[in-house]
Amino acid sequence: MLASRAMKAMKASKKKAQSKKVKKSVAKTPKVAANPAKSFTAKELKVLSKLNTPAKIQDFVDNLKYDGADDYFSVRSTLRTGKAHCMGGALVAACCLERLGYGPPRVVGFIAENDDSHAVAVYQKDGYWGAVGKSNFTLIRSRLPVYKTVRELMMSYMDFYFNTAREPSLVGFNKPFNLNTTGHSWKFAEGSLGEALDNFDDEEITPIIPLLPPHLRKKGGLALKKKRALGLCSKHVLKAGLLGSNPAGLYKPR
Repeated sequence: MLASRAMKAMKASKKKAQSKKVKKSVAKTPKVAANPAKSFTAKELKVLSKLNTPAKIQDFVDNLKYDGADDYFSVRSTLRTGKAHCMGGALVAACCLERLGYGPPRVVGFIAENDDSHAVAVYQKDGYWGAVGKSNFTLIRSRLPVYKTVRELMMSYMDFYFNTAREPSLVGFNKPFNLNTTGHSWKFAEGSLGEALDNFDDEEITPIIPLLPPHLRKKGGLALKKKRALGLCSKHVLKAGLLGSNPAGLYKPR
C-alpha cells in the first residue's frame, strides 16, 4: 500500500493532506528537471525489454525494495534506485504495459478509510481488465485480465483490502488516469515528480467512485456508516497479506 501522499476518503482531509505534502515536497525534495530527457538509456531499455509480459512485470515490481518515501518518483528514478512504493511500481508497470501494446499507460487509485491508499496499473486484453501492482500487502497486487469493467476489477480487491487491525478499509477508487496527459516527466524525471501528478490526486479532475453499497456509507460520503459494519477479516488472511511486508511501511490504524 502507499504510505506516502495517501489519497483521503474525505475531501476536507484530502485537501489538507495535499497542502502539507506540497509544502514538504518543496522543502525536502529535489525539483524536477524542466526538460527531462524524452527517451530511455540503453541500460534502462535493457531492463525494460525483458519485461515483456504482465507476469514478468509483476515479478519485477515485486522484487523492488519497498520505499517509504513521502513522494512520487519517475520510472527512471525507480530503475536506478531499485525501490518503490505502490505508485512507483504502478508507474513502472504502466510504462511497460504501454510498450507491450496494452493501450495508454493508466493507473487507478484506491481510496481507503483508516488505512493507506493504493494504486495499480491497469490494462485491457481482449476487452477485459487486469492489473499489475506493487504493495506491502501480498493480496492487493496483480489481477488477471478477466474483469468486464474497472469497477468489477476494483471489487475483486474488496475482501483483501484491510488494515492491520483486520478492518475492511477500501471505500472507493479513481477512474483510470492516463499518465501521458501529464507529459513525459513521469517516465524520465531525474528524481521527484514534484507536482507533475497533481491531477491524479485532484478529485475534480479524477473523480472518486464509491465502492460500498449506499446503505453502508455515511450520508454524502464514502466511509462506512458504522465502524466495523463489515466485521473483521480472518487472522489467517491477515497473516497471508503481511507475508514479506516491510513493517516500517505499514499503516497504523487509529
